[in-house]
Amino acid sequence: MIRMIKTNKTAIIVTILILAAVAIFLTRVKIEFKGEDHRVTQAVQQNTASEAASVPAKLPVDSDFKEVADSGTLKLKMDEKTGHFIVEDKRNGNVYRSYPDPQYWPKEKISETWKKHLASPLMVQYVDFSKNILQAKETNLAAEGGRVKDVQTIPGGFKLTYELPATGFTIPVQVTVDQDYVETKILKEGVKETKMGLVWVRLFPFLGAEYTDGQDGYLFIPDGAGALVRFKSNDLNVNKMYDELTYGQDIAFPGMNNNRNKIMMPVFGMKSGTKSFLAVVHDGDEFADIVAAPAGVLSNYNWIGAQMNYRSSFLQFTTRNTNVPDSWGYVDYDRDHVFGSDRSVRYYMLDDKKSDYVGMAEAYRQYLMKEKGAKPVTVKDPNIPLYTNIVGADREKGVVSDRYLNLTTTSEGMQIVNSLHDKGIKNMSLTFTGWQKGGYSSFGQTFPVDSRIGGDSGMKAFIEHAHGLGYPVYLEAEYSLNNTKGGGFDEKFNAMVNLAGRTLMQSPLFNRERTPVVSDKFIEQMVENDLPKYKAMGVDGLAVGLLGQRLFNDYNTEYGSSRDEARNIQERILQKIKDTLGGVQGEKSNVYALPHINYIQGMVYDNSYDLFSDESVPFAQIATHGLVSYSSEYVNNRQEDVNDFLRDIEYGAAPSFVFTKAETKKYVNSYGLRYYNTYYPDWENFASDQYKRYNEALGDVQDQFITGHRKLAEGVKETTYANGKRIIVNYNLTEYRNGDLVVPEHNFIVIRGGGGE
Repeated sequence: MIRMIKTNKTAIIVTILILAAVAIFLTRVKIEFKGEDHRVTQAVQQNTASEAASVPAKLPVDSDFKEVADSGTLKLKMDEKTGHFIVEDKRNGNVYRSYPDPQYWPKEKISETWKKHLASPLMVQYVDFSKNILQAKETNLAAEGGRVKDVQTIPGGFKLTYELPATGFTIPVQVTVDQDYVETKILKEGVKETKMGLVWVRLFPFLGAEYTDGQDGYLFIPDGAGALVRFKSNDLNVNKMYDELTYGQDIAFPGMNNNRNKIMMPVFGMKSGTKSFLAVVHDGDEFADIVAAPAGVLSNYNWIGAQMNYRSSFLQFTTRNTNVPDSWGYVDYDRDHVFGSDRSVRYYMLDDKKSDYVGMAEAYRQYLMKEKGAKPVTVKDPNIPLYTNIVGADREKGVVSDRYLNLTTTSEGMQIVNSLHDKGIKNMSLTFTGWQKGGYSSFGQTFPVDSRIGGDSGMKAFIEHAHGLGYPVYLEAEYSLNNTKGGGFDEKFNAMVNLAGRTLMQSPLFNRERTPVVSDKFIEQMVENDLPKYKAMGVDGLAVGLLGQRLFNDYNTEYGSSRDEARNIQERILQKIKDTLGGVQGEKSNVYALPHINYIQGMVYDNSYDLFSDESVPFAQIATHGLVSYSSEYVNNRQEDVNDFLRDIEYGAAPSFVFTKAETKKYVNSYGLRYYNTYYPDWENFASDQYKRYNEALGDVQDQFITGHRKLAEGVKETTYANGKRIIVNYNLTEYRNGDLVVPEHNFIVIRGGGGE
């Protein structure tokens, strides 16, 4: 028996070897008898890839560039072999290349793979949909032995097409100059996929890339209000690459949360000595990442650019059970569709006298006015407004059902307004929140006003009383989330959905309740239905919460919209509110909302304090002051009272408070409210004193652009306005002296037209 088993085992082994040999033979025969055309094509592709891999990376030669356009300010030259370009600024002789500075190329000692990235006019990330496991990979024109074809001059510049043979992509691009900017564009209509799925494209990512050579230089990134990454001679800058999606994370395609501030402006820039540019993602900003790396990360150049996303990964669930963890699935991409339309970036070349972050911000302000319809504010009162938020009610968990927390009735709100008026605050903007049935945490619910705080009649009386004192009144309404079925909302039909068919949910409340996110098209219907009611109530506008603050792709079959379409819908809603009622208040709004709103509550004022940024700058405030009114956090909810007050003065931010007539301890367990102290009697005198100091500094510059900002010494900053007014802020615990100039410790001084106060 044992012998028979051994014999069978030997026979099995022999049989397997024979079958393997036959399989190999048949496979070879199959290859040999394929058509001649296929064999030639395959050989060419293999040779091309092999040749490309063996050719060292190199940069274009200056003599190969030919002039193709002149805007009067900028001269554009192009190399037909690579599609790279050179821009000369005729005002100052500065030269900007679409590739790294060749002067330092011999010093670059990184891998040949990354040298090819640096030398290529575009980088591409892709996935192979024929594989079971999708793993994104990166390539470039040089690595694939790609070619440039269909080169032609056009008014203002040139256009051409890049072909990447190994991955099968065709990507048409166009480069033009106009006045003081060069615009690079990917033409969506001609983008083709044949073998792989396109994930992203970085077009001319190393435009202006600079070595650190002792010059005053930095990368400007739109982290928070703005941040600088200074040039350093550092070969150990590992893991310090900046890569963030414009307008914040899209929860339809969730990724790792790094707790950085979201990008509210689609901008970036670079300064190297007296050379600098500001770049604005002009088209396709909804699908763009800002990517930056200082010297020592991936290469020894400092570089920054835009990454144009065409797909994002998502989690495809393996069960229909919505109660299982979201990790039960696999990573996939939309195989049939790509995002967006044309993608373009404008690089504004700055003159020598404006070659810093202030000059960049001024260029962006001009862009917002010329290209996006932002308009300078009109000031009717020389006194700065005190933005006052009054909270009506909220809920907390009760024994059987939720317990209603009555915090401020409409009549008590009138008492607060009267008290502030009597204390000398002559200009206020009032916002009533938590007025709907169920209070602050009842999202999607609007009229009627909850009877327990005064009802519709009480709110109308409050508004009329405020108008009698000359104060506008806004009602806060959160339409972007809905946990009440208000406005006819049904989660099954009107909520945002991701590609996997799951409803998008957020948890904004302290009871961890998962709340559905409302489709933007359904929000538009809700707002249009409610606007006549607001108009009849006499309100001056709405405070819209998340509307204009977040931007998601929505795959709802009836109400869905892509991220760029969602932006257009949001802008349309905001403008409709403004046209009907007169005003809109945003909260931490993205810059695309700017032409449609007149005030931003909680405008970001700092960077993310991670290892990447070196210094926070008020880029957002410089760019928008005089176009919109804004505040930072509520004065009575500050982290550091004196420092935060001084930063408001430095940044030109208006004062804002949040008040309740009830004591703060009444709502410590509420679903939606967490403030340090909102009890009005504790704050009335302080609010009056603070307001007077804000008004002294900022009352007469509400409509003035910021034209200068600089550090005079450590902890001492100066802000200059268009009318010549200068404000110097001293954050130090000792006074600052410079000749006759003295700024007391932890204080500020105002200087008008060169004279002192």
